[in-house]
Amino acid sequence: MLTTTNEEFRKIRGRVISSGAERECVRHKSKPGVCLKISRKEKAKETRREIAYYRFLEKHKIFSKFIPVFYGAYETEDLVIIEQELIEDNPDLGVCGRRVEEFIGQATEAQIEQLENLFELLYNEMVKKNIVISDMHPGNMMVYYDASSGELQRLVVVDGLGSPEAIPLPKYFSFFGRKKIARQWEKFKKNYQATWK
Repeated sequence: MLTTTNEEFRKIRGRVISSGAERECVRHKSKPGVCLKISRKEKAKETRREIAYYRFLEKHKIFSKFIPVFYGAYETEDLVIIEQELIEDNPDLGVCGRRVEEFIGQATEAQIEQLENLFELLYNEMVKKNIVISDMHPGNMMVYYDASSGELQRLVVVDGLGSPEAIPLPKYFSFFGRKKIARQWEKFKKNYQATWK
């Protein structure tokens, strides 16, 4: 993994977009459309897993529009950082970005139907390409939609990539991957339905 200093990292660390118990997401000061997911080294287990999975996907030439573009990763004296595509509103393109759990509270029936079609496409692509997502729920997904027409354009899983098992068989073998994807999808549907209600 590439290394840099805390001092150099502060030069590109922009304003906070979101934060959680283990990491925060900030803008990249000099690269529009790019965000930095930051973890302290002692709390970087999820971040390191995502980095390893992004690199696994790259190595095997597995790409998906449902996953943010990965630009690289590096660490400082006490931080581990992922550099990836920023998923958010883009007024210049007339596009809005919302977390699914927020979006469904304001969505029309037509948008809900479009969203559920995107869910089906996501599931099919996960199975076809054996893309494993360890933590699927509406809060880990973003949806892009046209600001004028309201038409949905893209669904993106922004967190929880990879398999958390000590020996990640689902990552390497599609037989186990399909089983895990099916289990995760059943949990996701329950979470989604609970959020929608």
